[in-house]
Amino acid sequence: MHHWHAYGYTGHEIPPDSQARDDDRPVMPRELDAWFRKPKTMLAGTYHHADEAYAWLAKELGGHTPAPGGLPVAQHLEHAHRVLQLGQDAYIGYYEPGRIVVRTLLTCPRGRERCPDPRSA
Repeated sequence: MHHWHAYGYTGHEIPPDSQARDDDRPVMPRELDAWFRKPKTMLAGTYHHADEAYAWLAKELGGHTPAPGGLPVAQHLEHAHRVLQLGQDAYIGYYEPGRIVVRTLLTCPRGRERCPDPRSA
């Protein structure tokens, strides 16, 4: 059954490439599919309905304000809502003062990647 897996990362900077490519490191990866191979502690939830997935995303970003000059959170969320309704991935990443904020909802099944939450399949 089609569903989304939710992941999040908040850090002071984009992690170095060596850490991002290491499946055992709890940092944001460079490629979307690689989130599925990251530690299970990074998996924030699994959602079977677009509205539930969107609610998680909106709640997660509620306390994070983009740095001056960045797109407003509402604009990020508007796009995310649209793509979730189409059954696609939603990826939001931006800088806020002093750190980077990344939240993503990834569709599953996903190519050759194993479902990170088999109970949800």
